[in-house]
Amino acid sequence: MNLFTGTKVRNVVISLMVITFLFVALPGFSAGKQEAGGDMEIVFIPKLIGVPWFNAMEDGLKDYAKEAGGIKITVAGAPDTDPAAQARILEDTIARKPAAIIVVPNDTKVLEPLMKKAREAGILMIAQEAASAQNVDADIEFLTPDKVGEDYMKTFARDAGTKGGYAIMVGGLTVESHNARADYAVKYQEKNYPDLYQVVSRLEGSESVDESHDKTLELIKAYPDLVGVLYIGTLGPIGGATAVEEKNLIGKVAIVGTAIPSQAKPYLKRGSLTGAVISNPYRIGVDSAYITKTLLENGANVSALKSVPEYGAVEIDGKVITFYAPSQVTVENADSFGF
Repeated sequence: MNLFTGTKVRNVVISLMVITFLFVALPGFSAGKQEAGGDMEIVFIPKLIGVPWFNAMEDGLKDYAKEAGGIKITVAGAPDTDPAAQARILEDTIARKPAAIIVVPNDTKVLEPLMKKAREAGILMIAQEAASAQNVDADIEFLTPDKVGEDYMKTFARDAGTKGGYAIMVGGLTVESHNARADYAVKYQEKNYPDLYQVVSRLEGSESVDESHDKTLELIKAYPDLVGVLYIGTLGPIGGATAVEEKNLIGKVAIVGTAIPSQAKPYLKRGSLTGAVISNPYRIGVDSAYITKTLLENGANVSALKSVPEYGAVEIDGKVITFYAPSQVTVENADSFGF
């Protein structure tokens, strides 16, 4: 080989090395940071941390990761549902450049610019309970709002009767999935139980035992025609049931909503909590981890998903992935949920 040829070879090699560096290093080309041992990091950002629902979901995510291999789950979140606090956490997470982020938005609109930023940084961006989200690779829905809204209202009418006033309390007025379920519950009520009516505009506070307790007491005092309250948010029914017990109104004011089975059982047994509807967050966590890993391995191709391990068949509508996971909680089956 003459000197000229050797120089050309060296130049080609150097060019290839530069191209490889750019491909790996520049934003928009990276698949995200890999942990030691080759595991891809997935960061889970729930609406808030330290509550049984998201603790169980975290366990499901992490157990699937251990069993499947190739991914590692970490969690970042705030102790309350303040959208601004969640936005700061998402921004800090983007700076870490994980392979993927799963976020359960407290306010989808607030997070849209940051979710866009994550995608531009080459991070797989997944929302949960935010079907309207635009700047995501996928959104995971584990309840069909119309079906669960119907289930809520049927349970409410069973327990409260079909005449009188009621109120709806959600986790937050900007929590998209909560309000979608509430909308469908009202729609079903108006069509099927016309003698029921809302005594007040929709309230927030169902992600806090104390807040839901205090607001339920206010409702009881202000509206003598109140026959019950529907709570969407896992802590609301506990606060509501406690208020009913304090006022000796068991059997007179129905308390219906989403509740953690282990927390709900004693209230169901005493009758202060009349009806509980919930999915299983552990199993949802397993399926969410499976979906994320599948999308990481298939270039965010949502059509690659045909089913999930826990709940089976999925429906795909654009970027929205839905599986339906409802359950009624009773005194008899509460222990079977495992949380």
